[in-house]
Order: sequence, then structure tokens, then C-alpha cells
Amino acid sequence: MQDLFELDIETAQRGYKEGTFTARDVTAYYLTRIASLNDKLKAVIQVNPDALFEAEAADRAYRRGDRLPLLGIPVLLKDNIETAGLMRTTAGAVALEHHFAGRDAELVRRLREHGAVILGKANLSEWANFLTEDMPNGWSGVGGQTLNPYGDNLDVGGSSSGSAAAVAANLTMLAVGSETSGSIIHPSVHNGIVGIKPTVGLISRSGIIPISRSQDTAGPMARTLRDAVLALEAMCGEDDSDPATTHLPAGPPYRTCLDERQAVGMRVGFVKAELSDEEQTLYQEALALLKASGVELVEVDLPSNDGLDQGDVLYHEFKLGIEAYLATTALPYETLKDLMDWNKRHPETIPHGQVTFEKANQLSGRLTESSYLERRLADVRHAKTDGLDRLLMEQTLHALALPHDLNYDMAAKAGHPTVTIPYKLKQSGAPFGLSFTGTSYAERDLIRIAYAFERHVTRPIPPM
Repeated sequence: MQDLFELDIETAQRGYKEGTFTARDVTAYYLTRIASLNDKLKAVIQVNPDALFEAEAADRAYRRGDRLPLLGIPVLLKDNIETAGLMRTTAGAVALEHHFAGRDAELVRRLREHGAVILGKANLSEWANFLTEDMPNGWSGVGGQTLNPYGDNLDVGGSSSGSAAAVAANLTMLAVGSETSGSIIHPSVHNGIVGIKPTVGLISRSGIIPISRSQDTAGPMARTLRDAVLALEAMCGEDDSDPATTHLPAGPPYRTCLDERQAVGMRVGFVKAELSDEEQTLYQEALALLKASGVELVEVDLPSNDGLDQGDVLYHEFKLGIEAYLATTALPYETLKDLMDWNKRHPETIPHGQVTFEKANQLSGRLTESSYLERRLADVRHAKTDGLDRLLMEQTLHALALPHDLNYDMAAKAGHPTVTIPYKLKQSGAPFGLSFTGTSYAERDLIRIAYAFERHVTRPIPPM
């Protein structure tokens, strides 16, 4: 059988068509990789016990002539995304380790509708990094400490740590992460993979354990931009239960933007970033490749982050969001205080404390406080209206190209999309890449530019 290492969707479906291998073969391959590597990496919290059955059903559908975009493609879900059946949804918290949601999140329903095989659940920074302030990236009480496949001593990024590490280490073909501020972009950069953090509202948040109604989004994580784009297409769409998704702007399918010729003449801003000498060299090399693809580069100064809220907005929205979520479950908790009390009775499960929970619990959860309303409106003004949108408009830019995960907080506050593309490894073995950011619903422009860059690079493969 063909080697399935670094398999992508196009190659997989060609194999299904030609009979070289089956979806069951591919799913079994990833389960074997998980069995071999996950004891060390701790990227996967749970395997779907029905994964092989789902793969066999995909093979039968393929033989019938079905050609769904993700038919027979294994997908790993961050463990704050609900699933029906025999998979828990824990957010990495021991307090939720027996939580069977009994339903699929809307994005999971769409993935299944497009033929995906749900492989299991990925580890994460517990509560999507909203439990406390001093917890290591990638640590959860349920899943343990996720490691970076490029080196045990390297930052794995957070909070979609397991999703990123699993993709990088070939434990899955695709993964889904979630982001409030940097939680897709940060681990994608640190694990040398492609991550798409879409515009808030492009993908329904229904069935995802929440942090912030104004900033939360899910997004695809993959080894290639094409794979991430196909997953994005499958997950996005309107959902009556999530008002942010209504009246989405129309446009051509995202996959039609995977054409480097479409990036010719597009204007992309770049910055003089404060980087090490090695990183500066890599950044300039990457920009040169981008320019060679026909993109016009324009040097700009990024808007200042000084006016952005440092937490109050998220604390207010988390208190409301988590209590509304608990009301939809059979969990023995009704309030954030109930969760905190359970944690206090089991302190060994939260060795890093619960400072963030404590701050959020001091608030009403009604969103009437001036400390919330004023900061929320100020964030929109600083990050979006007077920030990224003004810069992009005044400089007539289609996107910004930034090193690492620079400025992800501003894009998150604005609800704007970002795409990461890996480039090379630093001497330490840590991945280095570019992030492309644009205005709301600029995914098509970002894909055009990111694809033009990706065509000139080869993703570095981790040593495992």
C-alpha cells in the first residue's frame, strides 16, 4: 500500500478512486500513528470508537458514486467542540470529563454532511486557556501536557495545541481548532502548519464551549492550504442559532482562489518587526518570495495595541456564555461558581489555579456594566474602524503579511481573518512562517496571497 505519511485530501481521494487504498486504510493508519506517538505527544484526548465504522461507510458511499468534498477524510476536533455518540466534550477539564453532549456542533454536522470521518478529540490548553494565568500552553487536566513535534523544549502554542501538534505529527489529515485571541494562529505558527482563523460569524459557534460571543470562532488546521480551504468551505454557512452567521456575503467558492496568478498585482503591507537577526533574515527571505510571486509589497506601520482591552470584555462575556452553555447540558452545574466550587473541592485537578474564573465570576454576566460596554465599543474602534480597516483602506491594501503571530490580538478584537503559512525552521528547530491578515470576509484575498507564497515553499517536516 502507498505510504500515507503527509497525505493530503487530493491524494487520498485519488487513492480511493484508483483503489490504491480505502478510507478505512487511511483511518487505521492515523489510529496506528496515535497509538505509536500520542503517549508522548498527548495531542489526542479521545479517539472516536466509531471512526473505523464511519470510514467503512465512506468507502461504501464512494463505491456508490458519491463524491463529497471530504468523503473519507479523517478530522480531529478540539475538545471544546460538541459531538454526538460516544465522545466526550471536556474542554480539557476534569470537572467535565464525563460530559457526553449527545449532539453535534453545527460545524461537526456540516463536516459529516460533506463526508468527513470524525477521528476523535484533540487536547487543548484547559478551558481554551481561560481558566488561569500561569498555565503552560497545551496543558489540561484531562489530556496532560501536549508537546511540540518539532522539539520537546519548544512552545506548542495555545490553546488549540493538540489540534496543531496532531496535524504536524501526522496523527490526522485535518483538525479543527477554535480561537478567541490567537488560539488557532499561535499553535499553527509554532507547529509549522496552515491555520485559518476566519472572520467571526463565517463558521457557526453553536455547540462550542464559549469564551467570548464577540470574538470566538472555529477554524481549520492542516498541512496544506488547499486542505484547510476545503475544510473551511465545508464548515462555513448560515445558522439560525448563531446570529453572527446571518446574511454572509456571497462570492466564488474559496477553492477557486487557489491560483497563484490571482495574486499578481495585489498589494500587501509588511512591517519592520522587532526580530532576532535569524528571524529577520527568514522574514526578508519570505517577503522576497512573496514579491517574486507578483505581489506588490508596501511597508507600513501597524496600529498601536495600546487602546485595546486587556481582559474585561472577555471576563464579562465568559460569565454569560458559560452559564448559558451549562443550561443546555445535563452537567451538575448551573453557574460559573458551581464549577469553581467543584475545582476547590478537587484542587489536585487544577494545579495552576483558577484566577481567570475568579475574575469573571465577580461580574454580573448581564453585560450592563459600563466597564463592559465602553471597552467593547472601544475595542471595535481601536482594532477595526481606526485600526486595521483604516490602515488597509488608506494604503489600498488587500492584506498584511506579518512574521510569526504578530498582532493576532488586534485581528481577534476586530473579528478579522488570518491565515498562517509555514516557511522554514530556525536553528533551534522551531518553525517560522508568515501570517496574512485582512478585513472582515477577506478570506478569498488572503487565500490568493497565501497560496502564491505557499507555492514557493516546502513545509518542514517534524523529526518524528
